[in-house]
Formats: sequence, structure tokens, C-alpha cells
Amino acid sequence: MKERVLLVCSESPYPVVVGGYERLIKHFETHIFADYDVYFLVCCGDSIKALLHYGVPVRNKTERARILTQSFAFALLIHSDFDHEDPQLIKPLIDRIPSFCFTQLHPNSEVVDERFKGIITHYSDSPHEDVLLIGGAYDPAIFYKRRRDEEFIVCVGRIHHAKNQLELVSQYREKIYRRHKLPLYLVGGSSDDDYYLLVSQFVDNVSVLSTSDPQHLAAASNWRTAQQIAEICNQARMFVMASAEESFCLALIEAMACGTTCVVNGMYYGFDEHDLRPHVFGNISGKVGSTLDLLDEALSRDIRIDASEWVKKYVIAETKQKLLAFIHERL
Repeated sequence: MKERVLLVCSESPYPVVVGGYERLIKHFETHIFADYDVYFLVCCGDSIKALLHYGVPVRNKTERARILTQSFAFALLIHSDFDHEDPQLIKPLIDRIPSFCFTQLHPNSEVVDERFKGIITHYSDSPHEDVLLIGGAYDPAIFYKRRRDEEFIVCVGRIHHAKNQLELVSQYREKIYRRHKLPLYLVGGSSDDDYYLLVSQFVDNVSVLSTSDPQHLAAASNWRTAQQIAEICNQARMFVMASAEESFCLALIEAMACGTTCVVNGMYYGFDEHDLRPHVFGNISGKVGSTLDLLDEALSRDIRIDASEWVKKYVIAETKQKLLAFIHERL
């Protein structure tokens, strides 16, 4: 019988993956912890939203309580929106189960290192022996190079002010479409209605396209599956990301795996700057100037950067090996 593992996060990939945390949960369930029996506790603040077993909810509260009191090999808390010191829920779990914590940036004022067997992060200002620096991971069975007609520029991510799509769309027709005849394809839904309204006024279905239905912003159909995103990336002339900062950016490495030239303009904490720089076009140590100007330059110069071989260091198998070694050494 497989040992149990407990994942804890406030974001859930069910019914649909809408961001990096959700993709991470799926990777843990299906790949990285494939040798374990994985339960997933969804909690927000100090309350349980759901306990799931590979997407199937445990609906009976008595059964849910029974499962949570059973033995687990370890727990992995994926830091998002819950209280690590909550005396009714999270703290008792950490006290009883050997626990690890993933946080995008370390140190984190909401995470006390000493409460955990180890900290997993993309970037640390204060590394120590119980901190594992590790990048994101992609599934090479889905994201791989099979280039098609290059029909558009793609931007993958939730439509949100942190992703800065408004900078791209507001002058895209004038600066890019009229000159290069390649529309911008926004792939992702939105939970930020106000920001989406700002972006959507530039979605004309000619120069700027979007997967989101403005009449049904909460619909799961606004998002695309990993398989669909891989197809889109392979059809794109370039991938562009206007975020001012990213702890890692799974969408970036997935586009790279498809051989898509990537244009970026921000701070990418989770990469070694000198390692990443030759494999993207633009700025990776901080935003400089206009992302559209960078995109225009890349298209005008016919820049083509195929990072599909370099990015293989981030395949799930590599991440699994490093992460499990780190965890097992501390159990």
C-alpha cells in the first residue's frame, strides 16, 4: 500500500487549471508524487474548502476528519492564502505531520522556516541548508517542439494587473499589427473583472484576440488545457510576457519547450540571469521601456531563439529527482 502525502493550498486545479499554483498541484499529484497516495486539502484563511483525492471530493465531514487524522509520510504546504499559525487547522497538521513549505520567494514574512522540515522556493535572499532552490517544471509529453504556421503573437496567463496585459493591448494595433500583420492572442481567463474590462475594450477580434468570453468571465471555457496551450505555442511566431516581475513563470518555459521565441520585459527571480539571458529576447533583471517596442524590434530583426533544448533542465523528471531527494533526506 502506498504511503499517503498531503498537499495543502488555497488554489485548486479543479475543475480547471487557471494559474501556476494549480499547475503545480497537478504536477505533484500526477508526476512528482506518483509513488504516493496523494490527498489535497483546499483551505482559505482558517477554513477548509475541500478535501480531494485526485479530483474526487470527500464530501462527508466525518470521513474527511478521519482521513486528516491518519498517518501521512509528509505534508507539502503550497503557500498562498491561508494562515500557517491557525490553531484550529494548519498548525495542528504541521505539528503532527512532517511538513515542508513551498513559497515563491524566500524569506517570506508569513512563513516561519523553523516550523518546517524544509523550504522549497524559486528564489532566496537568505539560503540555508534546509532551503531548496528549484525552478518550475513542465511536462515534455505535452510541451515539445512541433512548429506550425506562425499565425500570431501569444501571451499566456490570467488577465490580471500583475500580468500587465493592458500595456500590450492598448497600442498593439498601432505599433505591431499594422506593421507586422500578426494579431495578439491572449490565452487565459480572469478573476479581476475591473482589470478585464480595461483590457477587453481593445479586444477587437482582428488585431487582438482573447479566449475569454466577456459575458461569462467565470466560465471554465475561458481557460485552455495544457494540450491546447502547447498547440497554440507551436503556432505562435513569438510568446510575449509584459509582467514587471515573475518568480518563475511556467508559461515561459512551456513556450520555450515548443521552440517559440520569447520576448520578456521584467524581473525573473527564479532563473540564473546569465543562464537565461541567451535564451530570451528582452529584459530579465527588471523592466526597461516598452514591451511593445521590444516586440517590434524582435519582429523587425526577425529574431528567432529556439530554447527547446536548453529548457529541458526543467522537465518534471528532473524536478522530481531533486525535490524527492531533498524531502527524503529530512524525514
